[in-house]
Amino acid sequence: MAEEFVDLSGLEALVQSQEEGIEIDILNEQAKSIGLKIRVVGPDSDRMQKAMRDVAAEFAKAAAERESLGEPPSDDGDARMIAILAKATVSWSPNPKIGGSVVPFSEENVKTLYTKFRIIRDQVEVRAVRRSSFTKGSLAASVS
Repeated sequence: MAEEFVDLSGLEALVQSQEEGIEIDILNEQAKSIGLKIRVVGPDSDRMQKAMRDVAAEFAKAAAERESLGEPPSDDGDARMIAILAKATVSWSPNPKIGGSVVPFSEENVKTLYTKFRIIRDQVEVRAVRRSSFTKGSLAASVS
């Protein structure tokens, strides 16, 4: 009887692609490139998994502190997603200008960009959370 097996090399390639990340060409409201490219890792990457754990711990600690002060719970879903995406963002190029000032890449500056410009955050989020964005040769991967 022939030995049967399942080849998981395609999944290995997907994991590797998520670790390397993809470059997202940011578009304006007319779907035209604004010239900013943002690199982000995938949902199964070590960096994204660590980001989710770290942000969950940070927000749990903040919630416990608020509770001990008798403050009502807050809806921090947007802030949580922005914090995760900021940690999962690897780089951008070129440095953008906001209010006439050049903004160099840093986690804090990524948070500011994603908070101020929902149009940018949405484009990064929709690609970063989908495994299909990291499939070599997929339309999603080739757009970047």
